[in-house]
Amino acid sequence: MVNIMITASSKLTSKGQITIPIEIRKALEIEEGDNIRFIIEDGEAKIKVVKKTIVDELFGCIEPKGDTSDLNKLINDAWEERAEEIVRKMNDKGIHS
Repeated sequence: MVNIMITASSKLTSKGQITIPIEIRKALEIEEGDNIRFIIEDGEAKIKVVKKTIVDELFGCIEPKGDTSDLNKLINDAWEERAEEIVRKMNDKGIHS
């Protein structure tokens, strides 16, 4: 793998959105439907592309059997726990949300 550096910039909108510049999208092979994961490490922001999979495309096509409220509660609890952990780490580093 060849290491290259591409620099591009984008402006944050009032809604907190950015457009990923075309040269970055091409270099990372980002396509519509891909997810972007933002990582803050050592004071720098990184992005990771999570490619859309066939599972993503098929998700929701089949109705689940039985009650899913327990699963939904577990998922929501996990997201809340993770969010609280991130806020704690940001506060420890003096970054305020």
